[in-house]
Amino acid sequence: MWGREMSFRYGVAFGAALVCSLVAWNQATNAQPAGYTTLNVKNRVQLEVPGTWSISDAEQRLRVKELAEQQTGIAATHMAALSVQSYPAPSRVIVRVSITPVDPPVSQAELQRELEADRRGVLNGLAEAWREMAPTMWTGMEKQGISEVGQSSVTAEMLGGQLALVIRYARTSTVDPLEVVRVSQYHVLLGSEKALITLSYVDGDQAARDAHDRVKKSFMIR
Repeated sequence: MWGREMSFRYGVAFGAALVCSLVAWNQATNAQPAGYTTLNVKNRVQLEVPGTWSISDAEQRLRVKELAEQQTGIAATHMAALSVQSYPAPSRVIVRVSITPVDPPVSQAELQRELEADRRGVLNGLAEAWREMAPTMWTGMEKQGISEVGQSSVTAEMLGGQLALVIRYARTSTVDPLEVVRVSQYHVLLGSEKALITLSYVDGDQAARDAHDRVKKSFMIR
């Protein structure tokens, strides 16, 4: 069974990848037209976002990656292919999508079989990998005044028609230490590639939660 080995080989895009979802909240971006906009990421991930939200360009996404590395001391393995935020600032919802290589490949069918054979072992392995890597991230974030809130959780669920391994945690906001941000990171194994999708919203803000839920339902992954 995969268990811990699978977690480190296929789910270890934590670290700076997670931190990018933190620092991105303060990046300046440009608002888009009204209505909903359909976005396609490398013909793998499609989603719809409000047209009033802002989309970070490549230069902004690179700055986020570099800042994340500086804050945590963790080298990022990739730069996000898409970063979108609610607008105007400060953002209340953020969506990030990356497509990263997986070697050796892992198909949806293989993941499904492993979960059916040993769901607890697979999820416990992923949770253990997270527990070992997360302290480094949080140490860096605490220097920026950002703290973890509560306990993280790991599960498997469907997103955009595909099975995903999901890590959820909460943290304080970058703009208000009294606000809590809920973060979900989806690891969707697609053979030789993985869709890494992070959704975040400010807890207690119903409009932000509704927007988050609307975007989540719009995903199509292939």
